Amino acid sequence: MRGASRDHHCCAPAIPSEDDDVRFADRGHTVVGVEISEIGIREFFAEQNLSYTEEPLAEIAGAKVFKSSSGSISLYCCSIFDLPRANIGKFDRIWDRGALVAINPGDHDRYADIILSLLRKEFQYLVAVLSYDPTKHAGPPFYVPSAELKRLFGTKCSMQCLEEVDALEERHKAWGLDYLFEKLYLLTEK
Repeated sequence: MRGASRDHHCCAPAIPSEDDDVRFADRGHTVVGVEISEIGIREFFAEQNLSYTEEPLAEIAGAKVFKSSSGSISLYCCSIFDLPRANIGKFDRIWDRGALVAINPGDHDRYADIILSLLRKEFQYLVAVLSYDPTKHAGPPFYVPSAELKRLFGTKCSMQCLEEVDALEERHKAWGLDYLFEKLYLLTEK
């Protein structure tokens, strides 16, 4: 992320990429992830060959936090909608690659409220969304047009599309899609 030279408190609402989380942590940043799947969290630590501890979260019934031995990575196993009860603080950086597009569109407003509540001043929020013909695939992953991003975040955030990549693969064609683009947006404080 831009300006990632100083120590930042970074959040990933879904484990976007094992390499991303480790890369941020290796640069001295504190990384907090949220993942609903305990299997996914355990696989993350195993694939990265990182030792970790796990403990229950008193604030959220059935939820756990998995922490790397170095303390630089904490992965919360719970719903993003339960996360504010864990008192995890605010973040300088959020990297959302897979969370917003996985959430039912009817829950986008709640999701946006949570994300906005987690941001510190002068934040940078990277969000990857998908563009495709929603009449051919209902999701997930869900189609999130730029107008929806503006509606959700536009009152508090400036938005810039950093890149648009053709992400169509054979599996997407099997869904009936003939195009699929991943768009990466940078949202910053207005």
